[in-house]
Amino acid sequence: MKERYFLPMFAPLCAGFVYPATGEPITPSGPASFVAPTDKALVVFVSHSKRGKAYIVDEGKKFVTMLHGNQYGMTTVEPGKHTFYVISENAELVRGELDAGRTYIIEIRKKMGLGKSRVIVEPVLRNTRRFAESAEWLRETGPAKPDPEDGAKWMRRRQNVVDKRIAVAEEEWSQGTEKYRASLSISVEDGRTADEASKL
Repeated sequence: MKERYFLPMFAPLCAGFVYPATGEPITPSGPASFVAPTDKALVVFVSHSKRGKAYIVDEGKKFVTMLHGNQYGMTTVEPGKHTFYVISENAELVRGELDAGRTYIIEIRKKMGLGKSRVIVEPVLRNTRRFAESAEWLRETGPAKPDPEDGAKWMRRRQNVVDKRIAVAEEEWSQGTEKYRASLSISVEDGRTADEASKL
């Protein structure tokens, strides 16, 4: 069973997720604002690794964004329970209970695999030193420019591969320890408030 040792023990989220629809990717037209809308949660995916690409899809297998090197991508979602899959040579998932008006950060790191980079995914949890460090990650990266049409084409071309990698990520989740699942779980309080997010 997979287990992660770099995070303290957190109570796992319960099973039985109900999935609201995910919103559209956001392309900043000026200086980025990381403050969530008052009626939605804002999710920021950040990669501060120079190598490789990572594709993010939601629980409905809808393309969200693609990160290439040092980039961040954002999407807004309805409040509630969500799952995101980060896909490269492998896939990892993050599950969370997200609240309106809060900003959640998910870190994506990459390491070399067999031809493509593999991804390591960690949600940024409030009671960790990485919560403060994540502000610096965003300052060191640039915005991704998601193209939903190209993303949909990529999904159609790679649907079988995407499905298989998502299935493996789900199996690892179901067979993992509580500590492993907790390391990939976001709680409402892990999101930054509007005041906190305005300082990013």
